[in-house]
Amino acid sequence: MSSKRVQVPSRRAAALAAVAAVTLTMSACAPPGGGSSGGGEGDVVLGLLAPLTGGSAADGALMEQGARLAVDELNAAGGIEGRTVTLEVADVKDQSADAVASAVNSLTANPDVAAVLTGYASTTNFEIDLMAEAGMPYIIGGGSDQTAAIISEDPEAYPTVWSLTPSYAGYGTDFPSKVAAWNEDGSFPLRNETVYIISSDNPYSNGIASGLSETFESDGWNVVGPDTVPFGEVNDWTTQITKIKEADPSVIVNTDYQTANAASFLSQFVANPTDSLVFSQYAPSVPEFIDLAGSAANGVLYNLPISPLKTTPEGEAAIAAFDEAYGTDPGLYGIMLYESVRLWADAAEAAGDPGDREAVGAAIGDLDVVTSLGRVHFDPATHLTVAGDDGIPMIYFQIQDEQRVSIAPDEAAETSFTVPPWMQ
Repeated sequence: MSSKRVQVPSRRAAALAAVAAVTLTMSACAPPGGGSSGGGEGDVVLGLLAPLTGGSAADGALMEQGARLAVDELNAAGGIEGRTVTLEVADVKDQSADAVASAVNSLTANPDVAAVLTGYASTTNFEIDLMAEAGMPYIIGGGSDQTAAIISEDPEAYPTVWSLTPSYAGYGTDFPSKVAAWNEDGSFPLRNETVYIISSDNPYSNGIASGLSETFESDGWNVVGPDTVPFGEVNDWTTQITKIKEADPSVIVNTDYQTANAASFLSQFVANPTDSLVFSQYAPSVPEFIDLAGSAANGVLYNLPISPLKTTPEGEAAIAAFDEAYGTDPGLYGIMLYESVRLWADAAEAAGDPGDREAVGAAIGDLDVVTSLGRVHFDPATHLTVAGDDGIPMIYFQIQDEQRVSIAPDEAAETSFTVPPWMQ
C-alpha cells in the first residue's frame, strides 16, 4: 500500500430533465478534446460546490474552511508542479436541482478549473452525470448510496468521478447491534425493545431510516415510524415528542441531518424526556450543534462512516492544523474537504499535469493513501472509498461535557459510552 503524499506542513431522471439545458451548456464549455484545462502555466483553479446559504450553511462553511486550509498548505509548499492553486466556490444554496446546476455550470464554464470538489451538492447526486459529461475530475462526499447507484450501472462512463465517502450500508445495519452490545455488557440495560424513528423527507434520511427500521424489526424490535417530517426548517417538535411519550421507547432515532433541526429536537425532548437513548444522524458532528443545543446535547449519540481519526498521527495533525487556522473543530466536512484537496493534489502530481483532467481523474482512482480519515482506496465497481478494516471504519461518538468523543470501535475510542444525563 502506497502512502505517498504531497509534502505539506503538518500535514438522477427528474433532476436531469430539469437541467438538460445546463448540461448542453456545459458540454459546449468543456475544453477542446475534453481532457485538458488550465494550460501549462498560471494558477490552477479548484472548484468547490458547497451550501454556503440555506439550512445546511454550517456544513458549507466547514467545507470552504477545509478546502482553503489545504490549498494554503499546498501553496506554502510550492504549489502543484510549481503552479499556485486557487479556490473558486459556488453556492448550491438549498440543494435544489436549479441551484446545483447553476453552480456546476459556473465552475465547468471556467476553462481554468482543473477539478471540482464537494462534501455534498444535491440530494440525489444528479450532478455526477454533468461532471462526467464535462470530463471534470469530481471528488464527492455525501450520498454514497446515490453515487453507487449511478456509477455502478456503467463505471467506465465515470472515469473522473470518485467518492471520498464509503458505502452508507452500515448506517442502516450497525447501530442496532451496538445497542444490543450495550445491553449485553450492562452499559445500557434495555427497558423494552421499542424504537421510535424520525425521518426527514429526503433520500439520505429516508434511506437510513428505512434501513434501520428493517434491521431493528429483523432483530425482533417494535418499530414506531418512521415518522417523516418535511425536508427543510423544522422548529416545533411537539407532535413527535408527544408520540414518543406515548410509545415510551428505549431508543429514539432522528435521521433529520440538518443541524438546527436536530438541535431543536434534542432541546425540546430533554425538557420533558423519556428514559431513552437518543441517536441523531450526522448533525451532532457539526460544531454549531453544541452551540445551538448547549448542555442538552450531552448524551446524544451519532456515528459516522467517515471521520477524522483522533487517535492516529494523521488525524491529530489535521485536527491541530484546523484548530490553528480557525480555532475550531473541523467537524466532518472540514476534514473531508481538507483531504479531498490533498487527494486531488496527490493525483495531479502523479499525472504530471494538474490541467490534464482525464489523467488526473484516472490517477484519483488509482490512489491508495493513509489519511486522517483512514486508508483511502476506491472500489472500481462503485467508485466509493472502501470501508471497514481495509479502508475507512465506522466510528461511534457521544457528546459528553459538551465535547464530542469517540466511544467505538475500541481502536478508535477516546473513552466509553455513558448513560445520558436525562436518564440519571
